[in-house]
Amino acid sequence: MRHDEAHMRDRQRMLAGVLLAGAGVLDAVAGVTDLDDDPYVVITQEGLYHLDLTGWLWAHVVTGVLMVLGGGILLIVGRRWSIRFVWAVAVVGIALQVSLLPFQPVWALMVIGLLMAALVLLRRCRRETPRDEVNSAGRPSR
Repeated sequence: MRHDEAHMRDRQRMLAGVLLAGAGVLDAVAGVTDLDDDPYVVITQEGLYHLDLTGWLWAHVVTGVLMVLGGGILLIVGRRWSIRFVWAVAVVGIALQVSLLPFQPVWALMVIGLLMAALVLLRRCRRETPRDEVNSAGRPSR
């Protein structure tokens, strides 16, 4: 692997960690601000329903903290296990954001976008096996 490619992968990994930490902060802030009151009410023909989303909001706080920790671990360590941990936390975070999409559409789409961008960057910077280079004659170079 050339030095430029290694440097580019490190920069992509760092950017993915920052995006993940940013999404985690947004997720945790959204969860903490909505924990004190449940502002969601559904009005139907049969009456008024007050929705209690406290469990989902605690899940958002926990995943937000894990995203911040995962982004920090990824920035510092950059090992395969940290990338797998970040992938798992980001997938769980996306699933939680999809569950709250009807209640907070703009916020959820913003966090989903950050998480998807981080996952794309992590996929790009994963370690690949070195490919055999082919010379102009179509033969593998030695």
